[in-house]
Amino acid sequence: MKYAFSSLVLSCILLAACSAPEEIKTEQPPIAKKDSIITPPPAARVYTYNERYFIPEASIDDATNVDDPLQAIRVIQLKKGANKVLVISSFDKLGESSLETWFGIEMPSFAPGTYELSEATQLAFYRFHLGEKRKRIDGERYGGTLTIEEYKDGYISGHIEAKIAGITKSFEEESRPVKVTFTGSFRIQEVALENTLLKTR
Repeated sequence: MKYAFSSLVLSCILLAACSAPEEIKTEQPPIAKKDSIITPPPAARVYTYNERYFIPEASIDDATNVDDPLQAIRVIQLKKGANKVLVISSFDKLGESSLETWFGIEMPSFAPGTYELSEATQLAFYRFHLGEKRKRIDGERYGGTLTIEEYKDGYISGHIEAKIAGITKSFEEESRPVKVTFTGSFRIQEVALENTLLKTR
């Protein structure tokens, strides 16, 4: 009787286990990963002109007032003064010829802003054609604007839109009037006056 009762209890337990509701497991679909958007760093600005120097406490000197022949290296002569001078140079190709251009601008201040070139204290412009027929253009009258965007960390940057009326000088042909333009963005390093002779390309 004892064994029969035990068998009955075991049977009830098994029956209850078999009749228990089945647990339904629902699998969640995998969560799609969003592609991360990588923003590229801004491209470094490319300037039209990077050559030559910005000199505080200086002035443009007369082209013929040269005591030291080595000063001819500078093309645009400089001397100590109360103003500031920005000298921009460029080296380009024109067909088979090479062009070397020097533009000097003297003003009391180069604070950010736009300036009329006609209001500059002094201006000097030279362009050398270095091909088979060599000639030089000397600037005489100037129009256009100079925009200073920033002056910090030893560099001055901005944009120039210059129209120059000048005259050609050559051993091979007579002088004649010409008009040229000099335009583009620039970023020029500040250099002490005494170091301008040592700064090469």
